[in-house]
Amino acid sequence: MAVITIREKQPTETGFAASLIFDGGEYPINITDPFTPQQEQQLEWYFEEWLTYPMLNGKKAEAAKMSVASYGESLFNQVFKADIDAYSHYRGLRGNLKQVKIEIVGNSPEFHALHWEAMRDKDLPRPLGVDCVMVRKRLDKAASVAANMAESAVINLLVVIARPDEEHDVGYRTIARPLIEVIQNSQLAVNIDLLRPGTYKSLERHLEAKGAGYYHIIHFDCHGALMGYADIQEGVKRN
Repeated sequence: MAVITIREKQPTETGFAASLIFDGGEYPINITDPFTPQQEQQLEWYFEEWLTYPMLNGKKAEAAKMSVASYGESLFNQVFKADIDAYSHYRGLRGNLKQVKIEIVGNSPEFHALHWEAMRDKDLPRPLGVDCVMVRKRLDKAASVAANMAESAVINLLVVIARPDEEHDVGYRTIARPLIEVIQNSQLAVNIDLLRPGTYKSLERHLEAKGAGYYHIIHFDCHGALMGYADIQEGVKRN
């Protein structure tokens, strides 16, 4: 598998000095946030608040959705089009993106706060993160933890959805349904389990029943914090 590394070097007045690294080539790049703070707030509203009442503010939501594409194209151009040789190197890999891994390597929260998964080649129908393997790494090495996975022809995915505020919270299917539809429509080899109920004790029992190494990914779709029921009820009383 070919590896493309985007490595943070140091902060600058406008963003970050970084390196774009291919197997056999390294290119200096400069990264700036494609969005203003106001545009970031619009995205935050779209992903965190609009989902509560998706029947309202349709035009505003559509504008926010379209802005994700322009954000991704801007980030792509800064990374791959700043140097003609770097772009040529990328073009040599573009024909088989499923065999490409993109590593985002940095240590600052600001560098990782950039929406790297939105990075998009305007000549392709969807962001690179959909077809490539994309991982994030910190520069400082944490203590390694062994993860022994069982061999499997598919990716086993467990989706944990927690909605402690019940009818006052975001609907169960609001986020889970698009995730599942993408997997189904793309015909990806993914086996999905939905945890019911979405509690820590239920998760513990479920993992023990499946055995170590069964799940490759656990996706937590949670709002709030890890709390006991009494804590949640106390929060409800305080509104």
